[in-house]
Amino acid sequence: VRAEQAALRAEALRYGDLLQGAFADTYANLNRKTLLLLRWAAARCPAVPFLLKADDDVFVNLPALTNYLASLHDPRPLYLGRVHWWVRPDRDPRSRHHVPIT
Repeated sequence: VRAEQAALRAEALRYGDLLQGAFADTYANLNRKTLLLLRWAAARCPAVPFLLKADDDVFVNLPALTNYLASLHDPRPLYLGRVHWWVRPDRDPRSRHHVPIT
């Protein structure tokens, strides 16, 4: 929507706090949004030791997380999160977790 885009552009110019990709913000494009974030962070913040990506409906226990990270001797490479091992792709096009064959 043009009015929303204009408001976003004004916000970005005023505060410099928005990152926007050329795709719709939908669940199907979550991978694109994540890759945009990772590319931006790699280009703009190459020296940061950690990057946190969390949804707005997730509680992050920051004291526990920072204590854990501080206790690591060699944190690289490190991924914390949920990895789905031995799960077949969902080929049902009606599913929100649909993974197309091509």
